[in-house]
Amino acid sequence: MQNMLYGILRIFNLDHKNLSIMKNLLGIVLLGLIVSSCSLFQKSSMTQDEIDAMIAENEALKTTVEASRDLEDRLALAQSQADEAMLKLSACEDASTSKVHIIVGAFKNSSFADEYSADMKTQGYDGRIIAGPYNFNLVTSSSHETVKSALNALFKVRDAVIETAWLYIE
Repeated sequence: MQNMLYGILRIFNLDHKNLSIMKNLLGIVLLGLIVSSCSLFQKSSMTQDEIDAMIAENEALKTTVEASRDLEDRLALAQSQADEAMLKLSACEDASTSKVHIIVGAFKNSSFADEYSADMKTQGYDGRIIAGPYNFNLVTSSSHETVKSALNALFKVRDAVIETAWLYIE
């Protein structure tokens, strides 16, 4: 190997000092070739429009995830409220003095409650006005002794009168 190096030195008339310069120069040329062929230093193959589209898609996905989390929170809250309501309903079933009313309207203004009550009576419903929480006048379609019978009637009232009818337990 050394003989070959000395042979090259004689051919090009190089001494040891020039040889180290040649080695360094050869190393720099090789390094330049390697770096220029590396994909890290090449220009991106995506256009600006494609990049913008990917950013927009990413933002849309973030919004969807946030909405999903919000829905999960709402579902958890609704489930806890339903559990609480079931506990109250079961307590009311045990107490024979409770009355369960199907409410078809709630009004602060008593004249509106009177008008709606008269309308319910013409449709063949109870149409009674009872005092509710926060000074609301509640218009009933019927009153029941048990939650079960009230629930059966509630579904019929929701189909026939108003979809937002609800139960009120006194």
